[in-house]
Formats: sequence, C-alpha cells, structure tokens
Amino acid sequence: MQVELHLLQNVAPSCLNRDDTNTPKDCEFGGHRRARISSQAFKRAIRLSPVFKDAFQGNSGIRTKRLEEKITRCLVQNGKDEREAKPVAIGFVEAAMSKGDIDKTTGVHKTKVLLYLGEDEIESMGSIVLKKYNALLEAKKKQDAKAETEDQKGKKKSKDEKDFFQEACKEAAKEFKSNTKAVDIALFGRMMAEHSEINIDAACQVAHAISTNKVSMEMDYYTAVDDLSPEEETGAGMLGFTGFNSSCFYRYATIDLDQLLSKKNLDGDTGLAYKAVEVFLRASVTALPTGKQNSMAAHNPPDAIFVVVRKSGVPVSLANAFCKPVRPGYDSDLMAASIKEMDAYWGKLTKVYGAEGVAAKAICAIPDVELKSLADDQEDSFEAVVKAVMSALKTPANGEAA
Repeated sequence: MQVELHLLQNVAPSCLNRDDTNTPKDCEFGGHRRARISSQAFKRAIRLSPVFKDAFQGNSGIRTKRLEEKITRCLVQNGKDEREAKPVAIGFVEAAMSKGDIDKTTGVHKTKVLLYLGEDEIESMGSIVLKKYNALLEAKKKQDAKAETEDQKGKKKSKDEKDFFQEACKEAAKEFKSNTKAVDIALFGRMMAEHSEINIDAACQVAHAISTNKVSMEMDYYTAVDDLSPEEETGAGMLGFTGFNSSCFYRYATIDLDQLLSKKNLDGDTGLAYKAVEVFLRASVTALPTGKQNSMAAHNPPDAIFVVVRKSGVPVSLANAFCKPVRPGYDSDLMAASIKEMDAYWGKLTKVYGAEGVAAKAICAIPDVELKSLADDQEDSFEAVVKAVMSALKTPANGEAA
C-alpha cells in the first residue's frame, strides 16, 4: 500500500532554505525558473517538529558526530569517573561505528561521519559498555602503561603490534546488534558505508518543493544602527543583503507501507506503522524549515491538502500540473488557480491511466474553489481527511474492518 501526500502552500516573503550564496534555492522546471525548498530541509523540519517528537518519545533517531558524549554520560550517571570513562567511550564508538578525532579547541571527540542512530540503539551501546566497563578500563590502563614504558625505552611502536585496548573494544562491539524502532529512521532510511549491515531503505520518499508559479528572486538591503553612536555621526553600524521570494509551493511525499512494515524498518509493528503515517501527515502540514524565520516569520500553513491511498500500482506526483507556470486571474488568486490546475490534472491523469488501485482519496482546501475531478472527495477539514485516510489504510482488501 502507498500513501501519497500532495500539498499546496503559499509562503509569504521568506528565505526558508538557502544556498551557498545566501539566497533561496531555486531550479528550472517546465522551462521556467522556480523557487525550491530541498526535501532534506522538510524532512528535518518534520522529524524535529513538536508533533513528531511528542508522538515518538523514545522511538526517534539522533543524527550526530558526538556519540561519545552520550556513552560517556551514561557511564557517569552509573557512577563511573568521567576522566576514565571518556577514553573508554571513545574506544567503543570507534570500534563499533566510526573512527574519529578529538577537536583541539573544544576537546570533544567527533566521528568522521555523521551517524544516524535510534535512541534505543544508543541506549543498547551504553548498556554494553557499562557491562564490559571494568575489562575495557583495565585494557586501557595496561595499554597506556605499555606505551609509556616503550616511550621511556625509546622504542618505536610497530604497525603490526597489537593494541590490547582496541582489541577489547572490538570484542565488546560485537555484542551490539543494530535493531531500532526509531520511526524517523524507518521512514527516511539510513546509509553508512562502513557498516552496510545497519543500512535501512527509506519507506518515505520526499520531493523537493517547487513553486507552481514562475519566480523572481528579490534582494533585501538591510542596515543596523549602533545605539551608542553619537548623534552627529551618521551612517549604519552594519549593512547587508539577503535574498528572498514569495511562492506557492507544490509539495509531494509518498510512504510505502509494506517497506515501513518490513523487518529492517518497523519489523511488522502495524500499530506503530499506522501511527507513523498519521503523525507524518500531521507533522508535514505544520512543519516548515527555519531559515531566516526570525526576520521574516513566514508561518503559512498549506491551503490545500490532498491525500491518496493506493492498494496497488505506483505512486504518482502531480508536479506536471504546474509544468506551465500558474498565474492568478481576474477571478482567482494564485492559490485558487493552483488548486484548479491540480484538480484538472488529476482528472486528465485518471482518464488516461485509470484509477484502478486507488483505495481512497480525500482533499480539503481553505479557498472556496469549485472542484470538478475531486468534488466527491472534498472534506471540510484536515481532521476529516486524516480520518478518511486512516480508515482506508486499516481496511483490508476484502473490505472487512481491521
């Protein structure tokens, strides 16, 4: 089963997702320049949103290079000395996950790659290190004493010489078996070249948001005044430029329920999978990237929400409804015109390919737009859309309630 989410969201002047030149990301689509927000920006906004985090406390992932800090904190909370615990934690992290370096400025150990681990996986690592702590600490002390003796004798360590502490960490790391119920990892996947056995295929695909309209980038020239400058002194304390635009975005995402329920994702936990779908829908509607929000406050929710549940077939993006840029007309604004284009395109699409495999569909919109293709699927509220989708999702193919 597939769940498709189609959103139309008109955003006030903003710079929610910028490139290396400090201007909003853009792209060419249908031969015209469009505003763009990357899928990564939306995925991060979704998984860090209060809606998502509150729903999955203990079942979410952490993306970090500072895993050693979490392991060290676990050891200290269990009565271990921090000065001794830190090198033990570092040794285990490097053996189990990835080599790293200690930042000379902060003294913080960071892995070379950005890890994405479930809270349950990190807790499991902490338990393993705690159980093996005395043996690991003893191996560390022996290795340090051996290194000090060799240094005093002027001996040069051979490349083939065994590092007992490293070997002890590798042995302890063998006890770690990757198994997470982190919902965001199950949805968005995980890839680690060093440990392909912990890779997880994403159950959710998220498209880059693109504007339905042709966009022109604009520049904001801003200044700041020095409050303590004398009255006779003119001029600003600083000045700068930042790019922005205002666009009506088409957003698209799809969730493969079968993949979400697979062994490496949520391992057949249907209750958690259904909850994941519902919370994803709710978080997608409320979450926005945070770029420049303190100075622009573009808190604009979607004006149209369209969800499709497919029991068979492949997911379909409706982006081509906007291949020709939408323009506001004398009788409709940009959002209303975009909704009409999406509605019309759905009608043409199903006329050519049919609607076989579509188990349910529901749409709600803030503008008062007369729909043609989706008139029978229009709901009064987002809550009604969610209810219709979840009901269809939990109903088996034979039509009997789950």
